[in-house]
Amino acid sequence: MRVFLLTLVSAGLLQAQSINQLIDYSLKKHPSLLTIQHRLSAMDDRITKSRNWSNPELVLNINDIQFDDPTDRTLEPMQYQAINVRQRFPWFGKIDAREHFTRAQKNVILDSYDIAKVKLAEEIRSTSYTILEIKERIRIVRQYEKLTKQNISLYDAYTATDKMSHSNSMAAELMLSRLHIRKERYKAVLKSQEAKLAYLVQKKNTVVSDRFRINKPRSLGYYLSHLGNNPAYHRTVSQTRVANANREMQALEVNPDPFVQVGYFNRQEHPDYASISVGFSLPVYGSEKLETEAARKDALAAQSASLDYRDALESEIRINYAKMKEAYSIYGIIQNDSLPKLQHMFELNEASIESGEDLFTYTSLLEQKLDLVEERTVAKAEYLRIKAKLKSLIGETK
Repeated sequence: MRVFLLTLVSAGLLQAQSINQLIDYSLKKHPSLLTIQHRLSAMDDRITKSRNWSNPELVLNINDIQFDDPTDRTLEPMQYQAINVRQRFPWFGKIDAREHFTRAQKNVILDSYDIAKVKLAEEIRSTSYTILEIKERIRIVRQYEKLTKQNISLYDAYTATDKMSHSNSMAAELMLSRLHIRKERYKAVLKSQEAKLAYLVQKKNTVVSDRFRINKPRSLGYYLSHLGNNPAYHRTVSQTRVANANREMQALEVNPDPFVQVGYFNRQEHPDYASISVGFSLPVYGSEKLETEAARKDALAAQSASLDYRDALESEIRINYAKMKEAYSIYGIIQNDSLPKLQHMFELNEASIESGEDLFTYTSLLEQKLDLVEERTVAKAEYLRIKAKLKSLIGETK
């Protein structure tokens, strides 16, 4: 009964989930994404602020303080106390331009959020495929450990009649030792990858339920046709829009903002009065025009960077697609050509192996088959990881 309960608890803790389910869970929980969400929320406040006028200025003034009697404010009409309020009024279009610029900045952060989601999904996929690969390698090694132990037993059975059997048995035992070492290394790698996946998913005791298999790859045209969905490319476009918005905003700065100043003047022995002033800065040095020209060049640079990124992205897709096709071809060669030929060699030597005449050849064939099976596993995992990279390059999380 206790064993049954422990089994149920273990099954609950180690509930297997598909890679897509792990991605969905991580996209809701991962703190790196929550960080960007907070930044997006902050940008909403900055957008609201962008429509505000500059703060009014309040000036308190005490005029004509006589040193002989600083407290007497009745000596002459020039003695007064005043309150002045000055408000700057934004030139027509400046508020809209400022808001447009701030919204463009928010879009850059929004694209960064999409980049982070796509990158996180890629890392989860790649790590999951590595875990499946290592588990497959451990399974293969255990299978060959079993076969090697059977081989050693056969050697021992023929020791009394064949003086070469002892050396052959030692060779098989050395192979078994190498298998033990390989398995321990795989276990260490598996633990590290499981720890990495736990961080990426933000969930402990995660088990991947996907099967370790590959399908025929999509065409290169499919990936190239979806190139425009890449969020990093979207960000370069958004950065170009930010630069253009800044250029428009700087162009309006050539027109100075007027201000109005209103004052109330109080005199103790004379009538109070008010004043009003209107003014604006004089752009005589050309700084605004220089800033506008600099912003125009920044916009051209951002546009060129966006075009360059698109070309680089297309190149990266082509490079990774070639690597994926290579891994798929290697897998096919091993699966459909090399392993069948090796199996045929087993069948040709089956009679002599069973009679104990050629057990050394059997050990050699086992080593060759192990290498081929592991190489096939490597090709399969490499195919899946590159496929995950290509999904990321076209902005897919599923």
